[in-house]
Amino acid sequence: MLTAKSLLLTVLSLLSGACAGLWDLTAAELEGTLLMLAVSGFILTAAAPRWALSAVLGLAIGVLAANLLGPDLPGSQMTGLDRGLISAAVAALPAAAGAALGMLVARAAARLRCR
Repeated sequence: MLTAKSLLLTVLSLLSGACAGLWDLTAAELEGTLLMLAVSGFILTAAAPRWALSAVLGLAIGVLAANLLGPDLPGSQMTGLDRGLISAAVAALPAAAGAALGMLVARAAARLRCR
């Protein structure tokens, strides 16, 4: 069932992933992009732990969309789709790590509220 919370989480994860993907296309280093994805996964999952998988997939799809719609890299031999699929697969790893940490924090917070 589509609720306002799930729709907001999906839109935020897609936009965060697209921002991270565009950052990745223009930045010289990868650390900023990975940190952005991990923090986004953490925040989105801490806010809604049941939607962790949706947050991770939304972040990866946002990175894919940014690579498909973004500018072509000069001198690149890969197509936008190939580059996008590889970037999305790599983006899912830090997003999942951040989401796992967000689930742990949300679970710990829920236990503290119950006491």
